[in-house]
Amino acid sequence: MTDGNKLTQGLILAFQTRDRKERPGLFFIVSGPSGVGKNTLLNYALREVQGIYYLPSITTRPMRLGETQGSPYFFVTSSEFEAMIAQGAFLEWKKIHTGDYYGTHLPTITCALANGYDIITDMDVLGCMEVMARFPENVVSIFIAPPDREELRQRLAGREKDPVLTARRLERVDLEMSYMDRYRHVIVNDDLGQAGAELVQILKQYSR
Repeated sequence: MTDGNKLTQGLILAFQTRDRKERPGLFFIVSGPSGVGKNTLLNYALREVQGIYYLPSITTRPMRLGETQGSPYFFVTSSEFEAMIAQGAFLEWKKIHTGDYYGTHLPTITCALANGYDIITDMDVLGCMEVMARFPENVVSIFIAPPDREELRQRLAGREKDPVLTARRLERVDLEMSYMDRYRHVIVNDDLGQAGAELVQILKQYSR
C-alpha cells in the first residue's frame, strides 16, 4: 500500500457497529450562506441526535488554536492533497482564494452509505449539487437561510476590510441563496433555539 493510500484509509471515520442501520446510509448535507449559523446548529443537533457521524472536510489550511486533527477538519499538506486528487479520493474539491484546498472524502462516504451508517456535513451549494447527482437516493439536503438577506450582507461586509474580499463574500451570499429552492428542507435561522429544534426533528425523522 502506498503512503497516499495509507493516508486515505486513515481518514475513513471509525464507525461503530451499534450505529449501523438495516438500510443504506443517509448523507445529510447542510448548506447556507456564510454567517448564517450552520456550524452552531450542527453542533447543537449532533449533541441531541445519536448515531450520526460528522464528516469533516479535508483541507490544507493551517490548523488553528483549539483545533485538532479531525475537528473541525482533517489537515493535510498540499502535496498530500494533490496526491489524493490524482487517486480520485475526493467526491468534490476546490481551491479557494487563499490558495488552500478543501475536499470531501469519497471513500468515507461510500463506506458509510454502503454499510448503513448515517453521516452529516456542511457543504457549499455547488458541492451539494454534485453529491445529490452522485448519490440521489441517499442525500437529505437541508438549507439554513437567514431571516433577512440584507442584514446578512451587511454583517459580512462589516467583517472584512478588504473591499475585494467583501465583494466576493457578497457574491457568494447571492449564489448560495439562489440554490435554496433545490433543497429538500429549509430552516430559517431567526431564533437559534427554534432552528436547532427543527434541525433535530429533521434528523430524527430520517435516521431511524
